[in-house]
Amino acid sequence: MTTERLLVRPPQETDRARFVELFQDDDFMAFYPAVLSAKEAEARFDHMVAVCRTVPFGKQPVVERATGLVVGYTGVDYIDLERRTWLEWGYRLVPERRGLGYATEAGQALLAKARRTYAGELLAIIAPENHASQNVCRKLGFTFWKQAPVDGELCNLYTLTVGGPAE
Repeated sequence: MTTERLLVRPPQETDRARFVELFQDDDFMAFYPAVLSAKEAEARFDHMVAVCRTVPFGKQPVVERATGLVVGYTGVDYIDLERRTWLEWGYRLVPERRGLGYATEAGQALLAKARRTYAGELLAIIAPENHASQNVCRKLGFTFWKQAPVDGELCNLYTLTVGGPAE
């Protein structure tokens, strides 16, 4: 999907080195429990590719069109929470590209694909102190559901229903 400033596309093998670097970067991994080791980063990239093979709006690189640089990702991954498997929406950008509207722009583009290919509820999990991410989530149409522990940390949970008769 191409927007005015961004390209959102499935991950490619040529993206591996960039994501391995990003997954090991403290600033990129803000609001995540810890940076990943090189081996964990490789596995996370492999998982990203695998999910995109089965879910057309799995986590995908966000590429800045002006520079060709991968500046983050957006999309879903599976998560088990409260005795249910969810598609969890997420996004993460390099610090230099935060606050420019990229997360909203990329998210809207990929959510359009989700609405065409999936009917169901999406979940977003956000740290309560991450106000910027909560703003993006609301701009994408998610609504606050509740606060609940996720992996031992209290998080804000948001949901969005896509597909189906309302759309």
